[in-house]
Amino acid sequence: MTAVVDYDCLSSAGATLEETWDALVAGRSGVRPIDRYRPEEETLQGVSGVAYAGQIPLSYDELAGSAARFSKWNEPGFHAVRCLTDRLLERLGFDVADHDPQRIAVLGGTALCSQISRDALTRSATPDSKFILNQCQNVPLAAAASRHGIQGPCFSIGSACASSGHALLIASQFLQAGLIDLALVVGHEFPLLPSSVGGLDWLNALYRRDRPDDRGYEDPAQASRPFSCDRRGFVLAEGAGAMLVARADYADRHGWPVRALIRGGYANSDADHVTRISPANIALCMRRALAGARCDPSEIDCVNAHATSTPLGDQSELTALREVFGERLAELAVVANKSQLGHSLGASSVLEAAIAVEALVRGVLPPTLSYRQDPELPRARILGEADDYPHRVTLSNSFGFGGTNVSFVLERWAA
Repeated sequence: MTAVVDYDCLSSAGATLEETWDALVAGRSGVRPIDRYRPEEETLQGVSGVAYAGQIPLSYDELAGSAARFSKWNEPGFHAVRCLTDRLLERLGFDVADHDPQRIAVLGGTALCSQISRDALTRSATPDSKFILNQCQNVPLAAAASRHGIQGPCFSIGSACASSGHALLIASQFLQAGLIDLALVVGHEFPLLPSSVGGLDWLNALYRRDRPDDRGYEDPAQASRPFSCDRRGFVLAEGAGAMLVARADYADRHGWPVRALIRGGYANSDADHVTRISPANIALCMRRALAGARCDPSEIDCVNAHATSTPLGDQSELTALREVFGERLAELAVVANKSQLGHSLGASSVLEAAIAVEALVRGVLPPTLSYRQDPELPRARILGEADDYPHRVTLSNSFGFGGTNVSFVLERWAA
């Protein structure tokens, strides 16, 4: 099995995993009015009606380390990857001289690549030698690998909102196949600009602040409400998550802690509609993830759901969960982190996997904020407040546009 050694994140709820966790269990939301640009001044159709987002609590200059550094390389995802990679490796006291650099991987995922730098070029019309590099999804990973002397596989997965989940699954498979000893998996997404918001709004995917009688109209914290009877679309978010995984024996040899295991997983695609989820196929993805992990459905204590807060998407996921778990679903804990963080697209899978591992380690379930039961959906144990809940095994789901799906099984480490 694959050992989860360490993890961290930048989320709308906090600039570290610890800050994010504290906000989640306290029932705080990272969703707030957009201030990366002024929605009310935008003329692109639909953009002015999307008022809320999940923004990391740092300016891009602060993320980069200085205004000069961000001006030199004006893509926040580049700096987010560096930041999280440095944190994880520094905590381990990593020295590449103690390892075979060819057997360490840096893998990642993002959905909407380099939107900020592209927008900056359009607005300024100023030549930028870094522009074309920013369009290459592997470059932030390659720069982070180079910074630490890592020479193993280094590439990025582009599979919409399942991107970083696929990267994590591939890293685990590389480890199990004996191709590498250690992998850093980083998902990043910084999509908050008018063109991305407009594009998603035109798909009727986003929550719109357009009805004064809606409970999210005056309260951003109630805009994202997965599985609720009055869900109206997802809240777009920035975010980045990172996880360091290794062979368990390799971690032990280097005296590293093991916090959890990735027991196994599975990925498939719907071969159907490019935006509507196929309940039958995601049910199959979950079943085969369980089989790959040699895990009976009865062992699952918690599901970390994809749960974006779209009417059809949430219905499809709970329908599929009912197919997999049957009547037991009514008592099974289901958690939707996007209720508090918003939806960070390609970064969401590894970010939420980090939260799921922290929940296993601490024996606590984060809440699904603003939840109101939908009588039209299969019932599950969805809690509006954090709950002390020692649990051992979590199933984590991520699905993306194009009908691309990934599920994997996480287990608390028991030395």
